[in-house]
Amino acid sequence: MSMELEQNEVVPKVDEFAIETIRLSKVFGKENKIHAVDNLNLQVRKGEVFGFVGPNGAGKTTTMKMLIGLLEPSEGSGKVAGYDIVREVINIRETTGVLPEPAGFYDNLTARQNLRFYAKLYDIEPEVREQRIVNLLETVGLTRAIDQKTGGFSTGMRKRFGLAQALINEPSVLFLDEPTSGIDPVGAQMMRDLIKDLNRSKGVTVFLSSHSMEEVEEICDRIAIIARGKLLAVGSVEDLRDIIRAKEGVNYLLEVQDIPLSEAAEAVKTVEGVTALEIQDETLHVHAKTKLRTEIAKAVRKAGGTVSMFEEEEMNLKKLFLKIIEGA
Repeated sequence: MSMELEQNEVVPKVDEFAIETIRLSKVFGKENKIHAVDNLNLQVRKGEVFGFVGPNGAGKTTTMKMLIGLLEPSEGSGKVAGYDIVREVINIRETTGVLPEPAGFYDNLTARQNLRFYAKLYDIEPEVREQRIVNLLETVGLTRAIDQKTGGFSTGMRKRFGLAQALINEPSVLFLDEPTSGIDPVGAQMMRDLIKDLNRSKGVTVFLSSHSMEEVEEICDRIAIIARGKLLAVGSVEDLRDIIRAKEGVNYLLEVQDIPLSEAAEAVKTVEGVTALEIQDETLHVHAKTKLRTEIAKAVRKAGGTVSMFEEEEMNLKKLFLKIIEGA
């Protein structure tokens, strides 16, 4: 290929992110004093399950409404599936699925009739449409309810049916708002498994807003924490732990053999960065400014001891969330 052809060749743009916002903001009120979303910069990678969490009034729903074209930003910009959230809203709606809270259906219609209605909005061919309806209801475990009116569905059935509805157009990006709220633990786990399977088998990017920290921790690859409209932190659970470690230090639990625990404590006390020690129930509790696992183990061995148990007290997402939003 000549140099001229190489220079003139059109290279298609490949978007790395399924969702991206740049200084996205939304203000309300007569004098624009209520900053519901304030300079939000987000990047959601294609094919990941992304958690979006925060206290009530943090700006989660407002953000989601801007991303799917229901609200226009006051400032900033954003893209979903490569489309601009202001100029290309129709394209976004064609390529995304949304499970809102609460989800709304035509309760006087059956599950099949509801899905048929929504499929027609996307101009899905009749033969493809009818088979897809059957497949989706099987996927969400509602095969037996295909010709049952949705008005008679339980909360768990409505949630699963809402997921089927959100998938009718085979979206590349799926927005889920409180997908398991009001469901019993068994039903909630079924929904989580469905979401994980969709992500793995179909490569669907999932943007999940939930108050259930256990849910977010279980199924999300990365998590963004927002409060008062501002992004406070983003990353994997381990990334969030690193944020708190840098701020508050690390707590270790040790059990030691071959020497008295008091001798082990004296040895560990000499390690630079260890700030507190306490013996409780045959366990040595150590607080350090940073990760010192190797250094602490070496100090015990040098004193003649053998470390039989060495664990870090790791905070779950709920505790991390509370720590990060303190004072926000």
